Amino acid sequence: MKRRILKEKEFMKHLKIKDQKGYFTRGESWIVISEMTKDDLLNLAHAAVEESDFEMDAYEEALLPNPAHKIIYQKISGQLQELHNRKDAFQEEIRNIYKDAYNKYCVE
Repeated sequence: MKRRILKEKEFMKHLKIKDQKGYFTRGESWIVISEMTKDDLLNLAHAAVEESDFEMDAYEEALLPNPAHKIIYQKISGQLQELHNRKDAFQEEIRNIYKDAYNKYCVE
């Protein structure tokens, strides 16, 4: 039982640094960050805004010797962290947009 909980906990993390490489989750698999597609990035952004338990390893330059992994991980982790920190504001904006549209077109 404890092993299962640890495994589930690991998949709440969406970005990690391991063995001097950056990784992200695609479903339940860890993929090298240099193989990320635009759909993967969109899924990560969605998770950052929607999931309260969104986690990722902090960017540490010394742990990523590959220059491409450094740049990709630093930029993506920074943007995802910003999205996650502002998730309440984004959700409120969305509610207000739909509320205004609903009031404009549906309430008479």
